[in-house]
Amino acid sequence: MPLSRRTFLAGSAAAFGFKNETLDRMAALPFAPNDAEDEEFWMRIRGEFNIDPNLTSFNHAGLSPSPRTVLETIASEWKRANVAPSFMIWRKQDYELDTVRKQLAEIVGCKTEQLALTMNATYGLQTAILGVPMSAGDEILATEHEYSRALTAMDQRGRRDGVVAVVLPLKAPPENQEEVAKQILAAVTDKTKLILLSQMTFLAGTKMPIRLVANALKGRDIPILVDGAHGIGLLPDQFSEQGGDIYTACLHKWMMCPIGTGVFVATQPWIRQMWPLHPAEDNLNDSITKFEQIGSRPAAPFLAIKDALAFHNLIGRERKAARLEALRNRLAEKVLNLSGVHHFGSLDTNLGQVLLTVGFDKAPAAELAGWLLTKHRIHVTTVLRTEISGIRISPHIFTTLAEIDQLAGILADVAKNGFKSI
Repeated sequence: MPLSRRTFLAGSAAAFGFKNETLDRMAALPFAPNDAEDEEFWMRIRGEFNIDPNLTSFNHAGLSPSPRTVLETIASEWKRANVAPSFMIWRKQDYELDTVRKQLAEIVGCKTEQLALTMNATYGLQTAILGVPMSAGDEILATEHEYSRALTAMDQRGRRDGVVAVVLPLKAPPENQEEVAKQILAAVTDKTKLILLSQMTFLAGTKMPIRLVANALKGRDIPILVDGAHGIGLLPDQFSEQGGDIYTACLHKWMMCPIGTGVFVATQPWIRQMWPLHPAEDNLNDSITKFEQIGSRPAAPFLAIKDALAFHNLIGRERKAARLEALRNRLAEKVLNLSGVHHFGSLDTNLGQVLLTVGFDKAPAAELAGWLLTKHRIHVTTVLRTEISGIRISPHIFTTLAEIDQLAGILADVAKNGFKSI
């Protein structure tokens, strides 16, 4: 019988021991479109997670759980370090992180010497926004759809240094990438010293035209900061292909790495020119490691990244993306055509992916989110930004079809009848 995802997981490898031969066999399985709806396969994957039986989460774009094997490694490395922390962390574990950096650099698409291990994407956003050299009157260009903490950092740079935050409005649902790129490029001036663009926005999963903007500005010496928090582990575009100069991402979303792990990437001359958030000695001016000088920190969560990467590779990025799209589309088909429902993203994968951000005429977003939790034990988050007022729904690869259908039925009733708070 030919090897398939189902027969593979039915055997002894279902325990996910992550031996090299296991990964090699799984990697050899060609991706097939029907993988996304092979419910037996995905329920075996679900069995590798600790899932609360009394809560259905649809906010995995905020934080995703890690599989048990990752949790076990964290616990093991914590225990190992705690025997003699100053020796074990500084003389052993910190050096073992070099392998993790190399693996992450291959996924991100950069050189190992361009990648720093950080706590999250926010750390990288704030490092670049507060650290790229600027003077009073210089401009940082972004859109209204960028992450809240990035906009806060831009505001603080303005209050501190007189730097001007230029924040462009964008339509929701999104326009095509060429039109968005034109709007961004039209706002570039001689004062523009940094441009911030998300690989995929946190509001509605909209893909920003990073490559188009980068190509148009080639030779202008304007760094592009890419927020890859929602793209890493899901989208095929690598840092080296996008044309950006600085990149940040957290690893605790689709990568399923430990919470509190991330990467910060920069090319020269921006490694040299950018000031780190935490002071570093001048002999590190040209080294990416100057962005890791935060004092004592545990190595255990970062060492467990290798197990999360093994899990990611076992499933495969393409297979993972297809599953998430299938789940989103199943929900969208049952909800978006109803009267009084507003979709703020796009089902066109050229424009956006994975997230479903919807509003209801008969249900204010914040109240609806609270009602879903108290009445149905369903967890979503709200998105309230300029033209967008809705709930953001993000299933995970282990979300069941039954959970999708349950939410669809509830939202269909809300669209028709609204709801009564309890």
